[in-house]
Amino acid sequence: MSRSEKNKAGGKPIKLPPSIFSDWKTIINNYTESNPKVELTPVTKEIARLTDYVNDSWEQQAACLKKATQALHDKKNVNKDQIIQVVEPIVSSGYFTATENLSRRHFIPLVEATSKEINSDNTSFARLYKDYISLDTIQQEQQDMTIAQRALTISATLEFGYGKRVVLDAFHDTLVYIIAALDYSVQQVENYNIDNKTSLSLVDRMNDILYLIKTLHALLSRHMTHAQPIFAKIQNAQENDPDAQLVAKLLGVLFIICTDTDVYARDCSLVAGMTIATIINMAPDVVFARDLILEWFFITTTKEKKSILGVAPTSVLTGESGWSERDVPMLSIVKGLVSSIRSDVLLSKFPNDLEFIPTLKEFQPLENLHEILFFSNNYFCSKADLQSPSKVAAFESMATWLTECKSIIQSCMKDNNKEIMKAASAVFQPKTVDKLVHYVWNHWDDPVDVIQNKVKSIFEVTLDVVEMKATYFKENEAYNNFLQRLLMNLIEMDWHRKVKYALLNILVPKLGTDVFLKAEPNLIWKCLRAMDSLILSPQITAMLMAFLQQRIIETIPGLKPIKNQSLKLNENAETKVPIQHWVHLWAEPVIRALTSSSELLRKNISNFILPSLFKTCPSSFWTLMENLQLEDNDSGFDKDLRLHAFITVLKVGRSLDIVGADAYTLEKSSTDARKIPVDTLRIAIYHHDPQVRLDVLGLMCESRKAITPISKMEMDILREFIPLNMNCTSPEFRQTFCTHISRLLFRLRGILYAKYRSYKSCIAYLDKFTSTEDNKKYTAMRTEAEESLDSIEHGKQFLYWLIKHIETSLYPGASYQRVATSLRLLSTLIKIFGVTELPVPAGFGDQPVDFPFRVPVGTPQLTKVLIDTLMNPFDFNRVQAFEILSQFPNPLPDIESRQDAQHLLWWGLDNVVSTRAGESDSGAMVFRLIFTKYVKELGYDLYPERDSKQKASPAVEMAPVVFTDRLLDLLDKQVEAAKSNLLLAAQQHPMHGTLLALQYIFRELDYQNPSVRAKMTEWKKIHNRALTLVHSVCATVMDVLSNPSPEGNVPSSFREMEEAIDDLIDECGDEGEDNSSGPKHQVILSCCWRAVKEASALLEVIISRAPVTREKSGLISTTDLKESGVLLRTLLTTVRHRGAFSAVYPAYVSLNTRLLDSVDSTTAEVPAQWLEDNLASITSNNISITRRSAGLPLCILAIVSSERSSKKKMLDKTMKTLLELANQEPPPDADQRIDMPQVHAYNIMRTIFMDAKLATAVLGYASDGFSLAISGFSSSSWAIRNCAVMLFSTLLQRTFGTKKTKDEHSAVNKLTGREFFTRYPQLHPYLLEQLKIAVDQLLAKSTATSTVHPGLYPILTLLSRLHPSVMDDADQVAAMAPFVPLVTSCAVSAIFKTREMAARALVPLIPSSELVQTTLMLLDVPSKSTQNEIHGRLLQVQFLLRGHLYHTSLRDHLFDFIKRVPAAIQATVACADLLSRITYALLLDIISEFFFDCAWIFIDRDQGVVEELKELVNENFEPLRKYVLDQCREGLAVPVDPQQVVIGGFLARRSMAQILVQYALQKKDVSDVVHLLDDVDYEVRLISMTLLEKHSNYDMKGMDALQQQLLIKTFKGESNPNCFVLAAKFLLVLKLDFTHVTFTRVEYWNQLVDQFVSSRSQAVTESVLPLLGSLLSQIIEEGTYADDKEWLNQCISLWSKYVVANSRKEITLPLREAAVESIRFMAMHIFENEETTQVQLTITQLLQDDDIDIRNAIAEITSKALVLEAPVHPERATELVYSNLSKSQQHLKELSSSLWSVLLGEEKLRKK
Repeated sequence: MSRSEKNKAGGKPIKLPPSIFSDWKTIINNYTESNPKVELTPVTKEIARLTDYVNDSWEQQAACLKKATQALHDKKNVNKDQIIQVVEPIVSSGYFTATENLSRRHFIPLVEATSKEINSDNTSFARLYKDYISLDTIQQEQQDMTIAQRALTISATLEFGYGKRVVLDAFHDTLVYIIAALDYSVQQVENYNIDNKTSLSLVDRMNDILYLIKTLHALLSRHMTHAQPIFAKIQNAQENDPDAQLVAKLLGVLFIICTDTDVYARDCSLVAGMTIATIINMAPDVVFARDLILEWFFITTTKEKKSILGVAPTSVLTGESGWSERDVPMLSIVKGLVSSIRSDVLLSKFPNDLEFIPTLKEFQPLENLHEILFFSNNYFCSKADLQSPSKVAAFESMATWLTECKSIIQSCMKDNNKEIMKAASAVFQPKTVDKLVHYVWNHWDDPVDVIQNKVKSIFEVTLDVVEMKATYFKENEAYNNFLQRLLMNLIEMDWHRKVKYALLNILVPKLGTDVFLKAEPNLIWKCLRAMDSLILSPQITAMLMAFLQQRIIETIPGLKPIKNQSLKLNENAETKVPIQHWVHLWAEPVIRALTSSSELLRKNISNFILPSLFKTCPSSFWTLMENLQLEDNDSGFDKDLRLHAFITVLKVGRSLDIVGADAYTLEKSSTDARKIPVDTLRIAIYHHDPQVRLDVLGLMCESRKAITPISKMEMDILREFIPLNMNCTSPEFRQTFCTHISRLLFRLRGILYAKYRSYKSCIAYLDKFTSTEDNKKYTAMRTEAEESLDSIEHGKQFLYWLIKHIETSLYPGASYQRVATSLRLLSTLIKIFGVTELPVPAGFGDQPVDFPFRVPVGTPQLTKVLIDTLMNPFDFNRVQAFEILSQFPNPLPDIESRQDAQHLLWWGLDNVVSTRAGESDSGAMVFRLIFTKYVKELGYDLYPERDSKQKASPAVEMAPVVFTDRLLDLLDKQVEAAKSNLLLAAQQHPMHGTLLALQYIFRELDYQNPSVRAKMTEWKKIHNRALTLVHSVCATVMDVLSNPSPEGNVPSSFREMEEAIDDLIDECGDEGEDNSSGPKHQVILSCCWRAVKEASALLEVIISRAPVTREKSGLISTTDLKESGVLLRTLLTTVRHRGAFSAVYPAYVSLNTRLLDSVDSTTAEVPAQWLEDNLASITSNNISITRRSAGLPLCILAIVSSERSSKKKMLDKTMKTLLELANQEPPPDADQRIDMPQVHAYNIMRTIFMDAKLATAVLGYASDGFSLAISGFSSSSWAIRNCAVMLFSTLLQRTFGTKKTKDEHSAVNKLTGREFFTRYPQLHPYLLEQLKIAVDQLLAKSTATSTVHPGLYPILTLLSRLHPSVMDDADQVAAMAPFVPLVTSCAVSAIFKTREMAARALVPLIPSSELVQTTLMLLDVPSKSTQNEIHGRLLQVQFLLRGHLYHTSLRDHLFDFIKRVPAAIQATVACADLLSRITYALLLDIISEFFFDCAWIFIDRDQGVVEELKELVNENFEPLRKYVLDQCREGLAVPVDPQQVVIGGFLARRSMAQILVQYALQKKDVSDVVHLLDDVDYEVRLISMTLLEKHSNYDMKGMDALQQQLLIKTFKGESNPNCFVLAAKFLLVLKLDFTHVTFTRVEYWNQLVDQFVSSRSQAVTESVLPLLGSLLSQIIEEGTYADDKEWLNQCISLWSKYVVANSRKEITLPLREAAVESIRFMAMHIFENEETTQVQLTITQLLQDDDIDIRNAIAEITSKALVLEAPVHPERATELVYSNLSKSQQHLKELSSSLWSVLLGEEKLRKK
């Protein structure tokens, strides 16, 4: 496919060139004149018709060709003379004249057919082909037929029978043409001169070369019998042999292309390498071919290299640079040899005395080319600094080598050729196989996506080859052991890695499912659980379905796999039991996942897993439904989430038509498990979980059949559902909601159409009915007609209701969500049902659609509502409203006259000139609507300004030009006002609204429209004027925005005018005051940066859309583009305001993209020159830009990111320049107040690394970037150190990816050390060297000062982001080992953060196999160690244990840990007296976490392993626990002297208390720890209450004493507010008992009220309010004070007052949350008590709170209070509360008063 065809991106073929039609007419006229009496046959007539379609579309031209082909196949109407004289010449010339293969292929059937009729080689086609490949055409620079197109034509001609025969008949001529054209193209590239305006661009030349080589390669490789006689002469080339000269010439050209990779595209080099290999492969002698390859490419020799008539590869290609450069020129040669050299040459053994090139020496001994090519590929794949295209090619080459090797081995096995088998498989030694497998591990998550497919192919073929080798040499046992080791490594790998599932998928058929289940019995559940990630879900689904399909094959008899098809299970007597076992295997894990608390997991199971399972076994749907409907289900799934799972399964079953609408029943509790109660659906549509609501909506909307009827019941449910779900805050919910409704409406249209057609058919039949016919049939027809009419009426009423609901939802002040959803639904309605008439559905052609009624969309009322929506503050809603109005008829309903349009325009003008951005944007959208509907379409003469002088109305076709010119007049006035007085202009004449309106107008121009093309002169003036005004706007505001401190700058001339301006503003009244509010410098700044923003955007619209010519004849010229570039560059390099220069950046990107895409070579070179200037300016003395180099980084980024070439030459040059500049040391006397070039270099690189478009391209510089950043930490310049920090942070994000969880140290946010250092191998020695320097400095000064080497922190940070790999082999462990002693040495640092960072960094350096040994080493503290060192060592122990013990795959290492480590810990505890209290606290924390709490035992391990670990722990930890407990009791018993301060003493006591409470909780007896709640240290009290509150239950001994203590604390007061809050929170979960305290409930209530009112601590207030609710609820429930109703009512009123007061929207979020919690405890009494009316009204406010958590919480509370079957969502809860209030007369009055207050009180309706 040519470049032009690629750029079309799936577009239609280009119609035939007009010039050919006159020639065709001449041919037909000549025939008819010479044969006047002969009638034209049908095929000739069709060809004659084609000549009349010169100006018609390609579709009509192609239709003629198809009809001609059909006519030609009718042998009866064939006239051979007409075929020879008319048809064949026209068809042949059409074939060669077509400019692309898409249109050319329509001629092929006619060419084939005419050639058969003529049955001669002397055809027009053959003659035209010879003319087509004439050497004279090569140097004709024709734009309509390039060399690339001719090459593609030759290639296409080879694809069909007759064409292939013609090409092969002229094989030598074709070969000569291609080689000559290739030589010419290469010469043009080598001599390329950008000043030669007639030459093609480099891109076009590269296109020519690529397709020439591709065609040549196809010609040689597919037709070797024709090529062999010519190319075999390379073996004995003679100087005077033309063929040998031709071959030598070709090889010379191909070697140039392969060598000069900086000039020629990678694709050109790769195909050239394949062609070279194909030529060598045609040498008849094996030894000659082998030796030629060796001598040319792989060995060094003192003799002169063999050559073909003096042609041989240069040392640039085959020498060190050819192997070591980033684009490795030798890769194309190696890849070509791999794919094209025959096996006998590859496996031919060569002598042992060869001297190989240095690259291959490490792989010796080498015996044949087969091995050389493998190790060459291995070398390329191991190079981390390859450019992305080269990396892809390297892995593709390795995959190709393995595929070819597999083919050779298969042939050997078939022929039983042991010698060749040995030679072919010798490479596959264990170490080599491991290397190949590790390619997958290391590169699966490579940023270059294509690599993943390549390494997957490598893995698959490697396994196949190893299996075949094992089979042949009878090494099956070793092979099986290899696979099982591989499986175990994969099982042990983290469950959130993509590579895990892809490789397991490949292993399934090789190992079988039993082996998988034996290795991991809970495989299915663990896989499903990992589907809480959307990225992983497709891979997990593919793996699980492969596993389950394989299980079917293994366990269910009679089923055989069908390629590319899934198995489908049907039950019968023989398969019923196996199918049930198969379903049981996955049913429980699936139900468990469907009832998981993770919403994302449930959704992914629904979208990915269930459809595949139900398609495979439809009966399994009912199995799941029955399990979910069982009341006494002991499967362990969450009963509260049963409805979620039920609706999810039902939705999937309905979408697959497993269950139909007839399965619904009105019975509330049906005994039939296959009936679905409608009440369940009603519960689901109000459910609080949005996914449940979406699922039930999908259940009603989705159907496999497009005309499945929608029942009245379903429409009624939809009427209830839609209004309550329009306001959902979740974008995903709204998206899915609108998608479901869209499907429903499409389905409804089909149903209505089908019903109407059925109705008309029935009526037509009834009209013909006679009395003699069957009355039953008449009745049936009549009934069917009535049912159809009834169904139509239901659909009509539903659509009318939906339109009305949408209209009422667009009320002023409606939320963004409601308006956005309404507009999307309206847009969908219009798309399906149209505005004035029904759109023609797909498949109807041009037939009118007979529809029963018209949906009333384009009404005057809806039009006005939508126009008002143009004033919505949200851009998305404004655009939606505009797009809908654009589909309304012209003029808009009820706005038809010119006066109406003019008034609407002036209404928009009032907003356009507003200083508020939102209003000006809305006004500009009104201008856009007026221009589109009235000016452009109807030609109305409208005036943008009110005071404009009325002029004679222009012609209709001139109206758009005149209107735009008048709008430019308005802008001109605003610019002049700004020039004279910028402050006054900012306050009264802002420009940004007018600029935005102009943007919209220029965006609406269709430059291909005849009306625009007819007025090109006038539009040219408009464009030139617009460009001039954009320059004026920017010049006017430049002084403000380029000021060193733009936020506070007011030009001095304006300061002098302030008094006069203030007087003017005062005269403007309130409105003027409002517009000018705020400091004057802010008013000016806002005006200026918005003006630049909109001016840049206007400029972008013009330069990216308007036609450009080199001369001045077009709308804009290349000069205009260059001048615009100068303006944008000036803005980017001088403006200091971030908002301003950030707004300029998109325009500059668009400009550079257009310039680089220009066919004019001079124009295309402009961005490169700008880049040179920008880079040069960095080192100039006059550049001084603060604020992270301001817009300079964006200025450079805009150019390098616009480069489309995969080579990214400008990026490479830029990065090298910046790295060189940034690495320069700043002068010691540099002025820190002036920006240094190094600072700019840092900032520019940071911006480039952050850019998403360049994400892959810049990774090659990540190593250099890290080195630079880490070195920058040590710079003497603060500015460079600051830049280094930002660059380092950016590089971490670019290399490790964006955070997938908030915790940056989570495993999902890390890479393994293997992956990281495989991608960036240069960093390994650098980090090691820098870390050694930093540690040496640390150790040298640890005893004196605490100076830390600046590079230490970033290195430790980088290492801490790695995590251990289960696949680390000895080499990899050894590679990480040098870091270990350096990191552990950091434990001596006096700085805590250093010790902590070192502890984090140590974790990935220690493999799990060395965990215990390393821990023991760290615990073996030298006697002379400082407290810092001991603390650092313990920190490292803590982080090591956290990093390894929680790993789910560990087993044997855990047993080792349990047996060996406790004794070492106890020995350390025994030395507690020698430890500081801080160090001792850390030691106790380690013991608490890993030896008391022991949560690591239960982390997702098999139950058997857990029990084994528990038993071992109880046996081995008991001595340590007893010893520590005694020590903790003794420590806490020691009285604390307040006068004596012990540093860290409170930490030690806190840790002691933690251990004691943990032990008490395990023993379920808290009696012995209650006293800790009165400890003198509040930290002890706090940790004790925290643990007790989290883990306590009523069955524990000592709970009464604990409650008593908590009551006393909250009654008498607690000195520490945090402890008081925790005590109050603790009491909320207890039933308060006052029998053991000295105060009553009344006293306690009064005390709490007093604390609530008087406390100055908000935290105390927040904790008391829920406690009041809890206490009041218990008082009411117990009825103790039922006799004293007055006091009880006072309490309720007081509580209500507090709740209402703290639920208002202006109250802080924590207090509102406290009010919600208080309501939760009183919920069951609120709706029963007359005193709580205001609380009920408060609940309605909370249900509409801005915070979603509050809304959901109060909705759940309301659901429980109203005793609903399931919790409902906030909108439904609001309905229910209002409904409850309206039932009581007293409530009704308060409700009415409240609603009037809302409508007429504080909130003021906006005046329009």
